[in-house]
Amino acid sequence: KKAFIIAIVAVFCATCGYMGTKLFIDPEYTASTRVYMLNRSDEKVVMYTDYQISSEMLSDYKVLITGRNVTKEVVDILGLDMHYSDLARKIKVTSPEESRFVQINVTDTDPVEAAAIANTVREVASVQIKELMDVDAVNLVFEAEVPDHATAPNTMMNAIMAGGGGAVLTIAILIIVFVMDDSMRSEEDVLRYMGLSVVGIIPNTDEL
Repeated sequence: KKAFIIAIVAVFCATCGYMGTKLFIDPEYTASTRVYMLNRSDEKVVMYTDYQISSEMLSDYKVLITGRNVTKEVVDILGLDMHYSDLARKIKVTSPEESRFVQINVTDTDPVEAAAIANTVREVASVQIKELMDVDAVNLVFEAEVPDHATAPNTMMNAIMAGGGGAVLTIAILIIVFVMDDSMRSEEDVLRYMGLSVVGIIPNTDEL
């Protein structure tokens, strides 16, 4: 009986979620650059394990790339108006399909700045990796380009979540109201709760 109310609230909340995302949340852009890590054995033959990065090695790369040595130098080079620790939170390091490829993703509200940061982080980190981690070569696969579309926020997902949340909250409120309502609605209620028999029923003439 309350489905119409639930639907109205869900649509209203979804609209608020959509408009709120559009008006109050700045879009974020992700720029990506990729390098290839090359290690060789003493015999100068590429081993099978050289084609893969272990989880430990990837963790080491993440620590180095997002560490103070790299991020602080990037901030200085680009003259960024942020602390190096804030820059570190914008950087995500991954290894696609457990290969020797390392991808550096940088997310920022400015797409041009995101690309500039990603490429500078790659350049600075490449030097640090070869010096500190005994990597023979850090070869460029592709540079970061200026992204042409935002990667966050997901406007439609926020709208769906807001609509679903509104519907669930409305259902919960309606259930609580129904459970706490102790009014008599039928002859059976009078007999069950008061132990009295119904002699007669007076019709509601307003509904006739």
